[in-house]
Formats: sequence, C-alpha cells, structure tokens
Amino acid sequence: MHTAAPYSANPEGATAPAGAYVDPLPAIDWNAVDHACWWVPPGALSLATVPAFEAQAVAVRRRLSQLEYLHLVETGLVLEAFFVERLALLAERTPDADARSAYLREIREEAGHSLMFVELLRRSGAEPTIPRAGVRFARTLARRLTPGSALFWAMTIIGEELPARLTRAVEAGPDDVTMSRVVVAMARVHGADEAGHAAFARERCEEATARLPAWRRAAWSTVLAAWLAAFERYLLYPPAALYVRAGLVPGATWHARARTNPARRALAARLTGSTVSFLCRIGWSLREPRQK
Repeated sequence: MHTAAPYSANPEGATAPAGAYVDPLPAIDWNAVDHACWWVPPGALSLATVPAFEAQAVAVRRRLSQLEYLHLVETGLVLEAFFVERLALLAERTPDADARSAYLREIREEAGHSLMFVELLRRSGAEPTIPRAGVRFARTLARRLTPGSALFWAMTIIGEELPARLTRAVEAGPDDVTMSRVVVAMARVHGADEAGHAAFARERCEEATARLPAWRRAAWSTVLAAWLAAFERYLLYPPAALYVRAGLVPGATWHARARTNPARRALAARLTGSTVSFLCRIGWSLREPRQK
C-alpha cells in the first residue's frame, strides 16, 4: 500500500509514556486531505468485483471509495455519541474510582475519534448521508437500554467491532493502490483504540450475561439478532443516495447490486464471524444474519 506522503503520528518527535493518551486531532495534517487518492481500498468497496462497476472510470470508483469511508465515519459519529452518553451515566453512578476512571478514559478516546470524524467530514465538503429518521430510531433504542446491562454491552460489542474490522481494511490496502495518508492515519488511531474498547466491552458483557436468567437472555437474543442484522445491513450496504453522489445512477440499481454482491457478502461474514461466535459462547442465541 502507498500513501500520498509519509505520515507521522507525532510530528514534533516527542515521545509519550506507555499508555498515555495522545490527542489525535493535532497529530494529523488536515491540510493533506486528498481527493486524488483512494480512501477505501478497491477490494473493500461494496461493489468490488461487480463487472458493471469495475468497468467504470477510475475517478468514479475512487469517488465511491471516499464516500464509503465517509459513510463509515458518519456511522461512527452517531454510535459514539450514544456510547459516550451511556458511559457518562455509568461513570456518574459508580462509587468505584477505578471503574469511573475506566469509563472516563473510554469517553476521552471516543471524543477524540469523533473530533477526527467531524474534521474529515468538514474538509471533505460532502453532505451527510445518514437519514434523520434512522438517527432518531437509533437514539430512541439506545436510550431505552439500561447502561451497563448485558444487552447494552452486547450491542456495544457489535457497534464497536464491525466498524473496527472494516477500518482495518483501510490500513491493509494493496501495494499497488495509493491511499490517502490522512485516512490511513485516522484508521490506525481508531483501530488501535477500538481494540481496547472492544476488549473492555467483551469483559463487561460476559460478566453481565452470566447474571442474566435464561428466559431473559433468550428474549433479549431476539432483540440483539435484529440489531446485528440491521446494523450490518446499514454499515455494509450504503443508501442509494451515496451511489448517486459517486456518479452511479440510478442509485437504487447500484444499491441492489451491492446487496447481491458475493464479495460483499463474504466480507460481511468475515466481519461478523468472531463477534457472533463470542456472543454465542457466552450464552446469547444468534445465527449469522442472511442478506435479503
């Protein structure tokens, strides 16, 4: 993989103690946002391997890569806002100083991610693609969850792990593709932090799930399966309006091609596999969601 120019996460050359927090926002050269590069590797796009898409001009395919990364960023902004809100309640309610510190460290890192996302969206000049109705639905669902409950942590694991694995595809772009150095830098920061967040959520989910009565775990498994299917569908199969913005019209046709794309379905299975396996191992009843 090539990047447009070398990137240093610490341009001043200073070193930070192990485990110390590093604010990602000033560490990235935001003036280097480049629309002449790929933001998602070609092989990780929703339409990768679709003959009609591969026949498109490189500028169109590259534009879709930029819009699909922005879609991932927008999704992350919504999820992290809900997560931070719930973590703040947990921090407020716990009498344990170590637990409070852990929640607040999570909030600090998530806020850093959101600031990166907002800055990229601002400099990209792109219009938002997340439907307001979808945000309202997600907000209503999130606020009905009891912070710290087993269902809360299980849904958090899904919301953390699927985007994080998709982000890793940005870091692992092929050698013959020039990736945006800003996007690769963001992906490295986000991926490293999210690995810790996912481990944090898994530990708490396992503890909370072990305390659930079997009947409640069975009932909540239905809710969790619906969340997994809906989130996977939205994250991996962007709305038709996104394809239109890339110059692929009619958007509904290209969206349908993405939904039936075997390469995308295979990627979806890889992204969800270990998350579903973990949740099933600790007692949730889930099956791999089928694409429709």
